[in-house]
Formats: sequence, structure tokens, C-alpha cells
Amino acid sequence: MRRSVLVTLFVLVGLMLVVPGPVGARSLERKLSDASQLVGIASGSAFDALAENIADTAARTVPVISSSAGFTYRYNAATEVFERTSETLGPLYTERPDTLGRGKFNVSVTFQYVQLDTYDGTNLTNLQSADPMVIKTSDASGNPIGYRATRLRYSLGLQQYVTGFSATYGVTDDLDVNLYVPIIATNMRIGVYARDVATAGTDGVFTPFTGPQRTGYDDGNAVGVGDILLRGKYQLPRCDWLRSAVGLQLRLPSGDKSNFQGTGDVEISPFLYLSTVLWGRVEPALDLGIDYNAGSVSQSAGRYAFSVDVDITKRINMNIGYLGRSEFEGTASASDTAFAHLRSGQIVSEPLLGLDFGRKDSSDLTFGVRGVVWGNVMVYLNGIYALNDQGLRNDTIIPAGGIEATF
Repeated sequence: MRRSVLVTLFVLVGLMLVVPGPVGARSLERKLSDASQLVGIASGSAFDALAENIADTAARTVPVISSSAGFTYRYNAATEVFERTSETLGPLYTERPDTLGRGKFNVSVTFQYVQLDTYDGTNLTNLQSADPMVIKTSDASGNPIGYRATRLRYSLGLQQYVTGFSATYGVTDDLDVNLYVPIIATNMRIGVYARDVATAGTDGVFTPFTGPQRTGYDDGNAVGVGDILLRGKYQLPRCDWLRSAVGLQLRLPSGDKSNFQGTGDVEISPFLYLSTVLWGRVEPALDLGIDYNAGSVSQSAGRYAFSVDVDITKRINMNIGYLGRSEFEGTASASDTAFAHLRSGQIVSEPLLGLDFGRKDSSDLTFGVRGVVWGNVMVYLNGIYALNDQGLRNDTIIPAGGIEATF
């Protein structure tokens, strides 16, 4: 029965990968790329690159729960019963070495709300360069007649509502396989504000000029399957006090990148998981791994996490942890989003809206509580707080909650 359920889940994943999404509607990435046209500024390659990199960064910002179950078992042939092997209820976002147990099946549903508020510490409602951008002007026949310097500001709002379905099956006592399927609802709103502050003839000599403010607005939403994860974990023989396991994760590009719901890349991620149990109720755990981007090795990233979970009682667990991710290289070079700007009377090249898509490191604090409500069914609440401001970040707390059961 459990095997048939797992096979059914993989068939459903296959259907999700081949069924095309809606055709005709402009994607959120396209809306963002074309937003400058709302105030009379033609979009181009720099605006396309800006939208593409924001979309890619947003997709990677969504946190993913671990595949570790709160209850794990191992079959005792002498007593002919399954005996619990996990001594604590475990963390939510870090993986621990314990495997589920042969023939056991764990399912969970997690709800997350991710609001993106800042980029490199700058509020998304105030994205602008320190200098005005320079735009060529032409007459009705298309002949160049000079330039104008325009201050451009974007006010961007991004929210993601994520419902994650996870299913883990114990192939053997030491080997687990897991399927994670996120359903993501993405909302985007954008305001564009432009004002001319100087003009110049074909000689490029600028004189101050204050024009009226031009404004434009657009919004959109999308619902779809995010990037599907296939995960495996093999528990190694215990060495005295140390528990260890190796893991492998395959990220499938099932999410729509143009709607901020997927990376568009296949990633293979090997991991090492370590933990120990202290005083029968405290479990520190360490995760180390690499997200290897099969399409572009330079876009790979190192992953590292540390957590401690404590069973306050046999039915209540509290956990706290650190999540880190370090990119090998940035998602774009400065030249990709470069645009002419006016600085001290000279035309120079600067990134659009002052955004830097160079290499980023992210650091997050995760904390939460698990509680057993009945038998092998438990609920959990968790939060993630950004410890640094590099890249797209939430400036408050990302909440998550869910329910899991082991059969």
C-alpha cells in the first residue's frame, strides 16, 4: 500500500513537469521588465537583465523544510516490533542523520508566507540610483536631438504563499527517499516614478531642468508548482556518540522562473549530516553541502546549517538553528544591468536602480516548536529571521506552520 502511494506521487510529479502552464498572459518578470514603459522610458536589455535576476533571486529565497521526520524507527527482529530510534522530536529546517525506518511512511504539509522587503538593505519601495539616468531623445522622425537626465524610482512589492507537500518512505532501515512538491502563489505590485532633472543637446552639456513627475502602476499574480525536490538520505553506522548520514538532493526546474516560482536550473546537492544526543533530550546537528548547478557551475553555492533541538517534555520540542548559503559567484555582472547615468556633469555607467547582483552570502536564524497532538501526529510552528541584508530579504520574520504524520 505504501509503495503504491509513493509510485502514485512520482506519477503526479511527472504530470506536473509535462503539463504546460497558461499561455498568453504576461509573466511577472515581463511586467517588471516593461515597467519603465509606464513612464515613457523604453525598456531594453538592461531592464530585461534586472527583471531576470530579481526573479532568480526571489525563487531561491523561499526556504525549504527538511525531510527528517519527528519520529524514526528501526525494526527489532528479536521482538518483532518497530522501536523508536529518534530521541528528540527534531528541528524543521535542518536535517538530522536519523532515517525513518524500513517500510515506514511520513507525510507533511507546511504553510509559509514569504514577504520580500529589502535588497542589500534598501527597502524595495525605494529602489533608485544615487544619480539620474541618461536617456537619448529624438524628434518625430527618429533623429537624435539630445539627452535628458531622469531620476527613476521603483516601488516593488513581492509576496509568496507556499504550501509544501512532503512524503518520505523508508526503503531500508538506513535509506530514505523523499519527494517535496511546493505550490506557490506569488503576488507582485510595482509603482514607477520618473522626473526629468536636466537636459542636454547633442553636445552632451547638461543644464538643470525640472519636469513634472510621471507615475505608472502595474501588478500581477501567479499560482503554480515550484521547483520539485527529490531527496535521499543514507544513515552511516554509528560511531560511539556520533550519528552521521550522507544525503543527495535533486532540484528539478518545474517552477516557472518567469513568475518567480523556480530557478530554471537543475541542481544536484550532496550533503553530510552529523548529530549527537546529550542528556537524552538535547540534539545538536550540523549540515554541510553544495548546491551544484548543472547548467552553470559558477552559479553553485555552499550550504551550511547548525541547530539544537530540545525536548521540553516527551510531547513538546523547541529548536533553534542557523542557516547559511554562500554563492560561488554573482547571478550577473555589473555590465549586464549597466545604464548611462549623469554624475557631476559626466555620463558614466552604473547599475540600474543601484542594484548589485554580485556574489551574496545569506545568514538566517530559525526557531520553532513541535508538539505531538495524537499518536505519531504532530504540529509545528517556525520562524526565520534574516541575520544579514545581502540580496532579497525579509526584514521581519518568515512564519511557517504545518502538520506531519508517520505510518
